[in-house]
Amino acid sequence: MTYAELYSYAKKYLTEYEAMCMTEDILGMNRALLAVHGGKPAEHSGEFLTAVQKRLSGIPLQYATGKAYFMDRVYFVGEGVLIPRDDTEVVVRECMEHMKGNEKVIDLCSGSGIIAVTLAKAFPKAEVYAVELENVPYGYLTKNIAYHQANVKAIRDSIFNECMEGEFDIIISNPPYIRREEIPHLQKEVRFEPESALDGGINGLDFYRCIAEKWVSRLKKGGQIFLEIGEEQAQAVSQLLAVRGITEIGVVKDIQNLDRVVFGTKQF
Repeated sequence: MTYAELYSYAKKYLTEYEAMCMTEDILGMNRALLAVHGGKPAEHSGEFLTAVQKRLSGIPLQYATGKAYFMDRVYFVGEGVLIPRDDTEVVVRECMEHMKGNEKVIDLCSGSGIIAVTLAKAFPKAEVYAVELENVPYGYLTKNIAYHQANVKAIRDSIFNECMEGEFDIIISNPPYIRREEIPHLQKEVRFEPESALDGGINGLDFYRCIAEKWVSRLKKGGQIFLEIGEEQAQAVSQLLAVRGITEIGVVKDIQNLDRVVFGTKQF
C-alpha cells in the first residue's frame, strides 16, 4: 500500500486527527510530505495497520502509536505507563517559574519522565533525579532520557523507601491520586492505563502523605515543593505539607479553573 492509501484507510475508521497522528508518528509523513510522496509504497505498513486495529479496539491513541507529546517534545510510551497529559504542564511551568537553574531537583513517581526531562532540558545546569519503581515505566523513563540526551539520573525504587541520600532544592511530583473506588468508573480509555499510576489509595492521598512524611524533611531550608493534585485535594494536601513545615503554600488552577497544583517553601 502507498502512504496515501494507508492514510485514507485510517480515515475510514478513525477521526481525521487520529489518522494524521498515526501517519506522522508511524510513517513519518505530515500533510506536506503526504502531498508530495503519498503515491510511494509505504514503509512500516504492517505496523500502521496494526496500530489502527489497536485504536479500533479502544486502546488509547498514544499506546497505538507508541508516542505522546508534552510541551513540544515527543516521548515514547506504551501499555503499562501513564500517558502524559496537559494537566501536568501546570506543575512543570509553576516549578520553572521559581527555578534559578542550578538546583538539585528530584521528580518522584516519574513515570515516562516528562517532568524530569523537561526540567533538565530547560535548565542544563540543574542536577535532576527521577524516581520510578515499576518496571515498564522505568524502561520508558530511561529510554526517554536517552532519546532527549537529558541530564537526568534515573533511580529505580519506591518513594516509600529511603532511596536517596542528601538534600534537595526542589521536590516535584505527579503521583497517583485517584481514589481507589473511582477507578472502575473512569473513562474506558483511562482504564487501559496502569492502575499503579492511578491508585492513590482509599482517599487518594497515600502518596502525598508519603511525600510529606518522608521527603519534605529532605528539602533544604528555602527549598520548594510542587505537587500536581486532583481537583478536590488542594486543602488536604496543603494541610499535609503545612504540618511538616511547608509555608507560603499556594494553589494553582488549570485552564478549566480547577485546582491542579499545590506548592510551598520550607522555611526551617
